[in-house]
Amino acid sequence: MVNPRRAALCASTFTTTTAAVFFLTGVVTLRLPLYLPLSHRWILGTVASEPELSMDYFGRSLLAVSAGGLAALLLLLLSSRRRQAAPETPPTTRALRLGLAYAITAFVLCTSLFAYKLYGREPAPSELPPVLPTGGVDRR
Repeated sequence: MVNPRRAALCASTFTTTTAAVFFLTGVVTLRLPLYLPLSHRWILGTVASEPELSMDYFGRSLLAVSAGGLAALLLLLLSSRRRQAAPETPPTTRALRLGLAYAITAFVLCTSLFAYKLYGREPAPSELPPVLPTGGVDRR
């Protein structure tokens, strides 16, 4: 049988860690998997290091979800080794509401960070690859 308290704690840890790592990768320049849509390839780098148009959302999300899953898994392993002396009670409504408030706060923090970063951003046009006379794109 699933322990409701342990499940709520692992879910809260997963949510909080995922949001924190996603927020940190937006603030701190880290090497992430980047997708370059014009050349149809993946690289490991920073957005600022590539002169080509790059998409960092997928790499950032992958890193954040992986860190959250690892933190929740470690907590689950540590809590399963610890023996409980007293019978366990399910989490109270207050504790679940507090966890929900933490998750909403983390979401609002991440959303406001990216809204702030996008609001003051100047568009920098990048050069598109030349179009061949046959209608294809030169991928050299």
